[in-house]
Amino acid sequence: MLEDLRRRIRVARTWLVYRVDRVLEWPPIVQVLLVAVLTAMLVALFASLATALDATPHDASFTDELWWSLTHFADGGTMANDPPGRRVAGALVSGTGILVLSLLVAALTSKMADRIGEMRGGLLPVVERDHVLVLGYAPNTPLFVRELARSQQRAKVVVLATTDKAQVELSLRAVKSVAGQRLSTIVRTGDPRQELALVRVAADRARAIVVLPPAALSDEESVRWTLAVLLALHRVLPETWRGRVLVEARHDEARELLDLAVAPGIAGSGAVSTRVIATDRVVAQILAQSARHDALYFVLRHLLAFDGCEVYFEDVPADLVGRTFGLAHARVEGAILVGLMRAGRPLLAPRDPSLTLERDDRLVVIAEGRGRARFEGTLPPAPAVAAPKPAQPERVVILGHNATLPHLLAELGRILPRTSRIDVLTDHEVPDIVRMIASARDERPKGRAIEVAHRMRSAVALAREGSPELCAADAIVILGEEGVDDVNGDASALAMLLRLRKAVKKWLTDSPGERGARLVTEVRDPRSAMHVEPRPGDAVVSSDVTAMLLAQGVLDPDAFPIYDALLSGVTARVVLRDRHEYVPAEATFADVMAAARARGEIALGVHPDPRPHPSRTQLDRQRLEEGDASAGEEAWLNPPRSTVVPADDTTKIVVITPTDP
Repeated sequence: MLEDLRRRIRVARTWLVYRVDRVLEWPPIVQVLLVAVLTAMLVALFASLATALDATPHDASFTDELWWSLTHFADGGTMANDPPGRRVAGALVSGTGILVLSLLVAALTSKMADRIGEMRGGLLPVVERDHVLVLGYAPNTPLFVRELARSQQRAKVVVLATTDKAQVELSLRAVKSVAGQRLSTIVRTGDPRQELALVRVAADRARAIVVLPPAALSDEESVRWTLAVLLALHRVLPETWRGRVLVEARHDEARELLDLAVAPGIAGSGAVSTRVIATDRVVAQILAQSARHDALYFVLRHLLAFDGCEVYFEDVPADLVGRTFGLAHARVEGAILVGLMRAGRPLLAPRDPSLTLERDDRLVVIAEGRGRARFEGTLPPAPAVAAPKPAQPERVVILGHNATLPHLLAELGRILPRTSRIDVLTDHEVPDIVRMIASARDERPKGRAIEVAHRMRSAVALAREGSPELCAADAIVILGEEGVDDVNGDASALAMLLRLRKAVKKWLTDSPGERGARLVTEVRDPRSAMHVEPRPGDAVVSSDVTAMLLAQGVLDPDAFPIYDALLSGVTARVVLRDRHEYVPAEATFADVMAAARARGEIALGVHPDPRPHPSRTQLDRQRLEEGDASAGEEAWLNPPRSTVVPADDTTKIVVITPTDP
């Protein structure tokens, strides 16, 4: 009999504990309501018990007993003044109240701790609308957010990644130091490949979604990761969604597959507006352009970044419809009119002097902000200028091999002058190198005879010897050799850069009057570019240019065709020319603009920036705080027309010139 009683007690205790645990799993509001109902029942029970035991004054009503029970239930100190006949009932009420309130406080504290843990872990949902959603975290994610902050437009950025929330927030802390920024950032932890994670960050209410594959993934893994993210987005985004998805792909070969993930009728019923930006193609375009002119890389960065010289669009004023482009170029003040957008096709630096503006055209201007252009200016008469000098053949040496090489060969083949030469030097046999060279030859414009050759030579040995084969070239492009210990090739590229800087320095010392080769280096990780100090004539190009291009596309996707035209150089390209080709000793920038337009070009600014520069210490601090390895290597684009152009021989004019057919 005793053993049976013990068994029943154990069963009852297990059942009670289980029911209490189930109650604790309920939402906090249900727990509070349950405790409130239980409290009311206990207060009424103890009031009835006190009345039944005759522990209350005979003239007290039941309402008075309820108040007595409630005060003792909530505050045990009130029983200290109870008469002897009511002390037992008061102690019983107060003890029960302490137990119930303790359970309530424990439940709320536990739930609050869970809520704080979710908040710190980035697991809370996002209730935003019209925000910019960033999926994935890579080294150029802070650069992308920084560019949005520098635009000084009000925006909210939500970052969803598997990376630790505290680490992401720490990397975005520098955004708050951007002058005039009106950006707020929200970080959430989750896998962008999961639909529930996308719903939690309100992907269907975002105005733009940017997909940045994590840097820790290999090239093949990054394609699979991006494909999974796009497939998840296709399932989450409704057909009525009017935003746009911008995707960073490491290689142009992945574009076709990624486009299938958002194509209508293949992965889903609806279509998602998507643009894939291939980093290797963008970097190859900038490498090729930078190999042509000193400091051109820094000018292109100014155009890509929000530095007060971005691409904007203006409607054609009624009084300029039917007037020539040259007249409109002279009239636009506070900005620089560089071309037209006609029927979705950009016309930059049009050479035809009789080109007239149409009502449906959009003016393409370089300005400090939207709406800054004024149509009230004039230009002085153009001075007598000589025709542009014919481009001379150049010799470009490419050291190393990686996925950028085929695109670089194609870009150089399109923009180098006739009879130029490209030498590819590698330490070992490169698979498909013959096919790459043949493809580059096939993509050359008709009649542009450019020689491309591949040789297996030790670039390290040539650099140590100070060989003229390297040092006397017009430009040397360094591509990192990817390996097991250096998956991005950045370490090998920077090591070669240091060797070549020493070799070129020795070459210039031993060969007075000669001009050393300009050095253009590719690194994939933007943080690698911080390891070496920029030098005049050198350029270290990283994937941060892709982040800049993505930021421009988020705020105005119509600007993509303009940047494509400027970076590719197919119809027009940015160049730097000597000052004396345009104006005599004393001249203003308005004189330069008139002279450039007389040659069929558009003057953008001057290099180097003649304004006072920060000290080296301030520049180094600026580079570290902003994560910008090129800070301090400045050009002055879109200066006031009254600016006096320095007359020294180092001053260059930045112009957009039509590409020779």
